[in-house]
Amino acid sequence: MSMTGGPKRSEGLSLLATIAFAVGSMVGAGVFVLSGMVIAIAGASAILSYALCGVLVCLSGLSYATLASIFPEDGGGYLYAKRMLGEYPGFIAGWAMYVSMMISTAFVVLGFGIYLNLLLGTHIDPRLAALGAVLFLTLLNIRGLSEAGRAEVVLVGTKLAILCVLVLAGLVHIRASAFVPFMPYGMEGMVQGMTMVFFTYVGFQVVAMMAGEVKESSRVVPIATLASIAIAAAIYVGVVVALLSAGLPSYGSESVFDAAVALLGGYGGAIVALAAVLSTLSSANAGIIGASRITMEMASENQLPGRFARLRNGQPTNSILLGSAITVVLIVHGGLDFIVDLTNVTVLISMLLVNASTLILMRGGKPISPEKRYFRIPLGGLFPTLGVLSCVLMLLTLPATTLAMGVGALLLGTVLYVLEDTPAGREAVEEIRRVLNRPSP
Repeated sequence: MSMTGGPKRSEGLSLLATIAFAVGSMVGAGVFVLSGMVIAIAGASAILSYALCGVLVCLSGLSYATLASIFPEDGGGYLYAKRMLGEYPGFIAGWAMYVSMMISTAFVVLGFGIYLNLLLGTHIDPRLAALGAVLFLTLLNIRGLSEAGRAEVVLVGTKLAILCVLVLAGLVHIRASAFVPFMPYGMEGMVQGMTMVFFTYVGFQVVAMMAGEVKESSRVVPIATLASIAIAAAIYVGVVVALLSAGLPSYGSESVFDAAVALLGGYGGAIVALAAVLSTLSSANAGIIGASRITMEMASENQLPGRFARLRNGQPTNSILLGSAITVVLIVHGGLDFIVDLTNVTVLISMLLVNASTLILMRGGKPISPEKRYFRIPLGGLFPTLGVLSCVLMLLTLPATTLAMGVGALLLGTVLYVLEDTPAGREAVEEIRRVLNRPSP
């Protein structure tokens, strides 16, 4: 495969729309649900939990930016690991991305259920609304989507505007006493907070996954990757400051709503709840779209059976249905903390492989044409090395049982890797290649 990448099927997304997709994926339940939960275990040092985690994610973001500028195609971490590390590591990276997106969707739609109750003043089990959201989004994606870029810009712009009002209100009411003691649960609480919030940043991967649909992707994708991480980090930290300024008696999954009521009154709380409902719905939808694109890419290169990604209305229906089934099981049987940890396992493994891919590139493991222009990371292999180490260290902080389950889920996917395709599946692969404008191997 050429190092310059294949032809792109679409060049419709602008820099603004690309950033909107990434920020829309990141700024969702990670703000509205998780920020209060992190304060509960880290106190005011939740500010550091989000900020330092953003720095760690930037280390991996630099690797994504470099590889995206070389391979300006859909696929993201799957594509990079496959080209630089080989077929099976590429499969593991892609499958990890697919599984992590469907697991994180469970967390996001549970946030939808929590805030729908707050918006309507009801006390229905949030899991029921979450299951309804999964059903709605599954049917929506099976039918196909259009004008997604413009819609995402509007949704994300509205959401950020509302959150900025909350942050400004928090700054107006800020008190030094709200940050004392800064680390009530010590360094351990702050680090545990970092572990919890890591997965909230991984929406930046959506940019790399959709690179084939971005204008001037070799230039735009690196910019959008780093810009989206910076925007998300600023929003996360700002919201935590607002929550602390509100001086709530306790913190949990509904704290953003409670802080909005305390700082802005009942109407402010209702507006924030509405923003959370729209935000979590759009984030879940972006996750399903991203996961479906991964399976299309993997099937097009014979890394998944064609029948798994068979297209209907331009969408890989079977993979969407399987992903939705995974999400439903987690909604019914998994708690919020377990879902967060399990998502982190799969996300960190995928990011570790991408950082390793960049290290191989830096050390000349794969030749690049001298005239090829691409995003070059300063200081050579230092940042990719730190990216690998950060992923390993974060994995070691997770519960051993959850870590084993996450690794098991990835290894279980190997069944699909070795499964022989059927004649109908091979026809499906050819159709996917035509849609993606890829030549037959």
